[in-house]
Amino acid sequence: MKTKQNQKGFTLIELVVYVAGLVILSGVMVLIIIQFYMLYKEIIAVPRADRTGLTLVDRITKEIRSGDQIDTLNSQFNTTDGIIEFDSEENGSTVARRFYVENGIVKFSENGGTAVSLSPKDLYVSNFQFKLVSTSVSQAVRFDLELQFMTRNGTETKPYTGFSILRESYE
Repeated sequence: MKTKQNQKGFTLIELVVYVAGLVILSGVMVLIIIQFYMLYKEIIAVPRADRTGLTLVDRITKEIRSGDQIDTLNSQFNTTDGIIEFDSEENGSTVARRFYVENGIVKFSENGGTAVSLSPKDLYVSNFQFKLVSTSVSQAVRFDLELQFMTRNGTETKPYTGFSILRESYE
């Protein structure tokens, strides 16, 4: 008498084929995910640079407007790594405020205290230039700011400009 054996499961060749198919499929999925991530980073990078640039211009403009006078001795005008230092009257005392660039990051300090970073590390400030505009009536500052950031196509640069008249200089 012959007995029939039930064959259950996969043969070794079938198992190798299935595993190879899964490896190829997962490799394609990883490549697709990487491409979507790079596209996402690029789509986010430009608006993020715009928000940062506009926020910096707004903050610097507001701070300079509150100033009484520019400290021309401690400021650097018409250079790519500009520094602006000015005095403001606050609650009856004078506050020395300073904006400058250090290692591509915009920094702000008051009265020589600890500097606060105003721009993120992944956005490089390549130009931070101040120009003093003085008249017999008032003082003003024009400033240019350039942010550099990485995209799929390489490094992109966005320029921003601000202008501020010191309110206390003409009163």
